[in-house]
Amino acid sequence: MELPESRKRQFILDGKIKAGFCEGCEQVTQKVFVGEWKPSDKPREDDLLDKPEPSRSKKKKQQEADPEPVAPAENQYWIRCAVCNQVYLLKEWQIQIDREQNLEELEASDCQLYSPHGIYAQGDALYHKGLDEVGIVREKNATGSGAHVIIVEFIRSGRKQLLENVQCSQGSTGKNDAIADLLKMKLKR
Repeated sequence: MELPESRKRQFILDGKIKAGFCEGCEQVTQKVFVGEWKPSDKPREDDLLDKPEPSRSKKKKQQEADPEPVAPAENQYWIRCAVCNQVYLLKEWQIQIDREQNLEELEASDCQLYSPHGIYAQGDALYHKGLDEVGIVREKNATGSGAHVIIVEFIRSGRKQLLENVQCSQGSTGKNDAIADLLKMKLKR
């Protein structure tokens, strides 16, 4: 039985796990991936809780003959505390992953195309056509005039302030020209 593949699972297997609280040493520590838990296919004959009662009715015999399909097990992983070395078996949903992306590993095909009309989250990977460069959104701010800006870190250009969530009205062309000039000014920084 193969467990379903998930994007989060790949982060866990790569060891990109966020630090979390350890019950063993009672502090926030770095977590280390040890291994993946796989369910056993063997029946548990020695389990006293699963043994049937000696007197069975016809109904129970028929239910045993037609077993219900078992749902696939949830992905579980062995995670070790880096400080006290205590090992825990955790379900996938209990593990927080570190989604921090490396600038050197980014490719344009992996990124969103930057547009001043778009809305971006911290950590998003962007491709800027004008700069022909990929970057990662590091911060989000609002200016005094109410405009929304993102601070994007690029490999060659360094940190740049870019506008986001720019609303263009179709009525006045003068306003669109002002926005275009503002964008050009921001890109020159």
